[in-house]
Amino acid sequence: MKFSKNEIIKSNGSTMKVLDLLGDGGQGEVYLVDYDHNKYALKIYKDIQYDDFKNNLRSNIEKGSPSDNFLWPKKLVELEDGNFGYLMDLRPNNYSSFVSYLNGKDGFKDRKTMIKWCIELCTSFKKLHEMGYSYQDLNDGSFFFDGDTGELLICDNDNVTANQKNLGVLGKIKYMAPEIVRGDALPDTHSDRFSLAVILFMTLCLGNPFEGERLKNYNIIDEKAELELYGTKPLFVYHKTDKSNRPVRGYHASVLKRWPTLPTYIKEAFHRTFVDGLQDRENGRTTEIEWIKQLCRYRDELISCPKCGVEYIKGLAENKPNLVCPYCGANSKKLSVLVIGKSYIVLELGKKIYKHHIDKYSSDYLTEVGVVIANKNNPSLWGIKVSLNHDILVKDSKGVEKTIQANGVIPIVKDLKVKFSDETIGVIYEQ
Repeated sequence: MKFSKNEIIKSNGSTMKVLDLLGDGGQGEVYLVDYDHNKYALKIYKDIQYDDFKNNLRSNIEKGSPSDNFLWPKKLVELEDGNFGYLMDLRPNNYSSFVSYLNGKDGFKDRKTMIKWCIELCTSFKKLHEMGYSYQDLNDGSFFFDGDTGELLICDNDNVTANQKNLGVLGKIKYMAPEIVRGDALPDTHSDRFSLAVILFMTLCLGNPFEGERLKNYNIIDEKAELELYGTKPLFVYHKTDKSNRPVRGYHASVLKRWPTLPTYIKEAFHRTFVDGLQDRENGRTTEIEWIKQLCRYRDELISCPKCGVEYIKGLAENKPNLVCPYCGANSKKLSVLVIGKSYIVLELGKKIYKHHIDKYSSDYLTEVGVVIANKNNPSLWGIKVSLNHDILVKDSKGVEKTIQANGVIPIVKDLKVKFSDETIGVIYEQ
């Protein structure tokens, strides 16, 4: 049934007023409603009346959202005719759909913002899995992004259920793990990790990891072709030894352009999942925390070309420093690097320092605790403006010590040692 504008909907003693129809899909309708003097989105299912789905939805509402990145169901709505649905918060207007990114309509303002979105995505699924859930329905329509900030929103969370349990939704075939496409298993954490890697590959390379030369073997991409491409005979386009499914020039230009710019450790993470992970679904697929750590390395090493402005990695973590821009050939900027443990943070203006850098026990990869700034009176002098509530001790190359007060600025000086805590000491080098 459909509701009209201004119609009053009753549910369990509560009422809500329909303000508009937001969407009408195969599973149900989504309305803009006024409930308790606040505006929400209301999804009402079409002819879904089985108890397992409703009970799972009720349980998810009671347990609560894994993080603020999920537009999680807030309230179960049960109608007098037996149909049901749920209320959720509205998606803010500053968020664009992942589909619009893949289509080239919307994008991220720069590469570091894109990487931040990827880190938020992995962090969100780490929290989801830690709560005992599996998403089960990863596809391009589930994700939204703020292109200016890299903030993430995940929608369509009504199909989330307990790990190794399924209520009939398998996902979108291009994003499914091969064992799900073949019907050999039901969605779980391991299949989520495969789908997550597909989303990350599409974000970083703007193409599907299994669509290459072999597409020419099919006159039409029908169900049989999809079963082979993504289920029975999947072949990663950058398989190290089998090169028969490489991206095709003229058709997969974005993948051909972007893949060479990725750090080796990111390429290895993809290869592990899309090659080793085809057979070993439990141990062969890159986990969320592994992705987070590698993406943070990527973010730390990014610099921008002084000539063309394109961002690329300095290559310090791989011991293969880029001396010239891989895009235009201009000489790389000479920049200082803050080394903390295994982290190489290239100190370009605007570069952020994060909580995990200065606290080896922290799993917080998104909270900023410092940023590289220029002196207002002398822009040639740079420093790290910290956002910490404790003092920091620094020591220069001559052994002279100085205390940087809380929320102060650490000067970027060659061979300066920075004691963030008793367990965390960084050193600033010139490159």
